[in-house]
Formats: sequence, structure tokens, C-alpha cells
Amino acid sequence: MEQKPTLRHGRLGILGIFIFITVVQALLLFIIVPDVRTRFALIEICAFVINPLIVFYLHNNWPRKIVILNIVVLAIVWFITLPFFHELSHVIGLYAIGSKPIAYQIIPKYWEGDFSTAWVRSAPVYDWRGPIPGLCPYIKDIILLIIGFILLKGKKVSKAFWAGFIYAFFCLGSLFDIANNYFLKVLGYVTGNDFYGVSLGWGDTWSNIIGIAFTSFAICICVWVLMAYKSPNNIRKIELWENGESR
Repeated sequence: MEQKPTLRHGRLGILGIFIFITVVQALLLFIIVPDVRTRFALIEICAFVINPLIVFYLHNNWPRKIVILNIVVLAIVWFITLPFFHELSHVIGLYAIGSKPIAYQIIPKYWEGDFSTAWVRSAPVYDWRGPIPGLCPYIKDIILLIIGFILLKGKKVSKAFWAGFIYAFFCLGSLFDIANNYFLKVLGYVTGNDFYGVSLGWGDTWSNIIGIAFTSFAICICVWVLMAYKSPNNIRKIELWENGESR
């Protein structure tokens, strides 16, 4: 007797696939990558962006060739654009508090093989406004998470590329941006760290409250979308099965 799929069918499978591929990647990176910080960043990229995106696509009824192409394209575009939007948020934050950057590099020198070095320098602001520019990328992330949740909650986005784009750029990218910076601060990598800047300006308690709250919110949104979203086309097929029809 053939088993009929349901909207809840396979959620444990989703969790199992995610845990399995993340553990395998982490073990390989511990063996291959000697630098601790680089290894940690790569594990985060896999755990917070690549793996959830893979499971997101596997959880929906899209053609496999389109899925593979979308994952590759979205991952590359996200990785290349992440530093630009992060540093641009710092620049906007500086102007918002009445300051301005004195030097910046908001785009890494990709043509020289550098895919991560981007920075903004400004004159110190010693009052309560000082940490605000440092927090602006993460405020941007929270806004994007809310927009992504609203767009995918209605399950009206049926195209594989656009659903993956929203999930990768609005949800997973925001989770990585927040969690990566906060976890680095917790682990003691404080040079140029934004949450360490919050600790200097508002105290370590507020830095941890904001870091934990933002990270927790991002995880909740990303997990909810991963478990709950089904493309409208897939939902229609499940309804046909439940009504005893097939196509």
C-alpha cells in the first residue's frame, strides 16, 4: 500500500539530513583547515547558510537540476555581496548619528583574491551613540528577517529561485551575519568586533543581551521557515494525494 504524503511528513528527515551533513562537514574542516578562526567561519557558513538552503530545496518539489543550479548561484552571490551590505550599514549608521566615515573599503579586493577584507573607520564617538553604527548591520538583519518571514509565510512564492533567494538573503544571510559576529566576540576575537564595541560603549551585559536576543530571533525565523514552508505547487500535489487523485 502506497503511503500518502502529508504537510508534516518528513520533518524528522529534514532535521536528520541537516545534522548529518553539518557533522560530516565539521569533521572534514577540523582535519583539512588548520587555522581555528577560518575553520570556525567555514563551519558557520555551512551550518547557517549552505546546509539549511540545501534542506530547504530538498523539502520542496522542485526539479533537481534547477535546485543544484540555484544553490550554487545563490551561495556565490550571497558570499560576494555580504561584506558590501554589512559595511554599507555601518556607513549609514555613522551618518544617522551625525558622524561620518574618515576611510572605508566596503568592497573586498576580489581581483586580488581577497574575498573578506572590508572595513569602515570613523572618528570615535564617546557618548551613548557610539555603539549604534556598529549595531546597524544587525538591525538591518532583523528587518530583513521580518520581511523574509512575511514573504514566505504566505506561501505565495512558488518559483524555486525566488523562494531560495528570499530564504538565503533575507533569513539565512542575516542569521550568519549576527551569529558569526556575536560568537566571535564570545570566543575572544575582539579586534574590530561590533559586539565588543557595544561592550565598550554600553557594557558587556547589554552586548550579550542584544547578541543573544538577535541570534535567537534569527534562529527561530530560519527554523520556522525551513520546517513550515512548502511551495504552493507542492501543497497542491499533496492535496491531490489526500483526495485520492493523482497526476
